[in-house]
Order: sequence, then C-alpha cells, then structure tokens
Amino acid sequence: MRNNFNGDFSIVEKISELKPGAFININWNKKKLMLPYSLRKDYISFTDKKWDWRYTFNKDGSPNITNPSLYELLPSGEIKTHSCEVEDNR
Repeated sequence: MRNNFNGDFSIVEKISELKPGAFININWNKKKLMLPYSLRKDYISFTDKKWDWRYTFNKDGSPNITNPSLYELLPSGEIKTHSCEVEDNR
C-alpha cells in the first residue's frame, strides 16, 4: 500500500495511515492490479470498479489485515469472490 502525495509515493506501514489517494498493488493469478483506495463505512476497500480488495474490521474495530477478500465485478453485475492470502514480501 502506498499513499500518493501529488505524485510522491510513500509506503504505508500501518493501515491506519491510509490517506485519500492511496493505492495498493496486488499480484494475483498472473494479474497485476493497482487499485485506488475507496472510502467505505463498513470496510476498507481498494477498487477500480472491476476489482475490489477489502479488509473487514475485527470485533474490536481494528482492521483484519490477515484475511482480505478479492471480488471481481463482472459485466453481468454478478460479483465473483476469489480466495486469497496475504504474503509478507518485505
């Protein structure tokens, strides 16, 4: 995840540091996705209106960063859920 400050990109270490303009890079199933941060009330979302990467919240209100969800929004309007795991590539 990266914050974008007028073209100057900084890596986001904590999800609580996300700012409008942030984005996430995802390598999944031979696809490279760069999804912009989208403000939502009930979850943290990165979406380009075709793909939607989401983090839900734990009961204590903290983001559940270990179990994200990836949704594919199909032209028919159907939403396809894909299984995914987070890799730590530091």
